Amino acid sequence: MLVPRGAQQQQARPPPSYFYHPDAPGYGFTTFSPHKILYRKQLYPTAEHLYQSMKFLPSKGRGGEPALAERIRTISQHPADAVLEGRQLNKQARPDWKEMRTKWMDEIMYMKFAQHPNLRHELINTYPSELIFASPHDAFWGVGPELQGRNELGQSLGRVRTRILREMGR
Repeated sequence: MLVPRGAQQQQARPPPSYFYHPDAPGYGFTTFSPHKILYRKQLYPTAEHLYQSMKFLPSKGRGGEPALAERIRTISQHPADAVLEGRQLNKQARPDWKEMRTKWMDEIMYMKFAQHPNLRHELINTYPSELIFASPHDAFWGVGPELQGRNELGQSLGRVRTRILREMGR
């Protein structure tokens, strides 16, 4: 086949992998899925509980607010409750939270997939598709109502997937 000068042949990109709805494939990729995460000898009901708690957990160079983190961890099994509590307490969050939140999301999601082999397998099987958190409500972590959001959760999962594949030698 002749290819015109300057034209590049491109492989077709696989379709994106969308995730959001509890009844649809990929729900385990969300922070709301009921997959417990063990962190510092504490069991968190969901990734969202751990994410909201991270705003207040002690870390290098700062004491944090461990009582607030524990309050979020144990508020209920429902991640929406953890979100509401975390937002109400935002003024007491670590001062660098906005700059650190995507880094922490990467670590939380890595822990989730490391601790749940079935989810890890499902994530690996999405390669090389782009991962898209199809939340119509969240334009930072998802695509938002206008489908123009930042999709930070999808990007985070892409980084986690790359890390896992590297660790597997792939």
